[in-house]
Amino acid sequence: MSGETIDYPTVRIEFDGPLGVLTLNSPKTLNAIGEAMALDIAEALSEVVKPRRKCRALLITGEGRAFSAGVNLMDRRAAVIAGTRKMEALGGAETTFHPMLRRIHRLRIPVIAGVNGLAIGIGLGLALTADYVVAAQSAWFQTPFRNLASAPDSGLTWLLPRTIGTLRAKRMLMRAEKVDAPTALDWGLVSEVLPDEGFAAGARAVAMEFAEGATLALGEIKQLIAEGQTGELHSAFEGEAAAVERTARTRDNVAAVKLFASKTVPSFTGD
Repeated sequence: MSGETIDYPTVRIEFDGPLGVLTLNSPKTLNAIGEAMALDIAEALSEVVKPRRKCRALLITGEGRAFSAGVNLMDRRAAVIAGTRKMEALGGAETTFHPMLRRIHRLRIPVIAGVNGLAIGIGLGLALTADYVVAAQSAWFQTPFRNLASAPDSGLTWLLPRTIGTLRAKRMLMRAEKVDAPTALDWGLVSEVLPDEGFAAGARAVAMEFAEGATLALGEIKQLIAEGQTGELHSAFEGEAAAVERTARTRDNVAAVKLFASKTVPSFTGD
C-alpha cells in the first residue's frame, strides 16, 4: 500500500512506492533507543514485511540532528541511583534490543541506513544492520561502552572487525574514539558520504535506487554474503549455483537478458 505513513510513539514508517522509510522520531532525546522505541521499531518492521505493502527496500534514518545517541539510559540511571534495581542495561540487550536488531539483519530486502548525524553505541549497531550506509558529512560514530565500564552490545564485536578490521575495531571499542564521516568512509565503515544540505533527499534517492532494482537478486546477494562470513569457498560455489537457478526464474532476469547489449535499461519489478 503506497503513500501511507504510520506514526508510532517514537518512530514513523512511511511507504513511498516500493520503498519503506523508517524514521527514529524522538529528536529531543537524540533518538536514543529505549525499550519503547525498540518495540515501536519491531511493530514498524511487521508492517514492512506484509506482502500487501510490496516493500522492496528499507531506509532507516533519524529525525533531527542525530541518527541515534545509543541506548536511552536515563530511566535506568534514575532507578540505580534510587537503589530500586540494578543497571540492567545494557540489560535489556538480549531480551529487547538484540531481537529488534536481529529482525533487521534477517530482512531479505536491501536495507539502507541514512545516518544524518551522530550514531553512538546501539545507534551504530543499527546503522550496521544496513547493506549500504549513507552518512551526512557532519555525522560521526562512537562506541562509548568503555566509558560506562560495560562490554559492547549490538553485535559490534562481530560487525566492526569484519567491516573495518581488527585494529580499527579495537580503536573504536577500547578507546571510545570518535570517527567522523570522512574517516568512516576511508575505513569502509560507511558506503557513501553526502553533503549535509539536502541529505534527507539524497539518502532517499539512494534508497529508492535499491528499491527500484532487481530486489530478488539483491536479496540473494545479501544472503550469500552473510553466509560467506562463516562458510568456506566450496559452500559459496554451491550457494551461488542455487541462487543463480532461483534468479533465472524471475521476470526481472528474463527482462534483463532480453535487453542485454542494448542501450535500454530494464524496468525491474522485483518479481
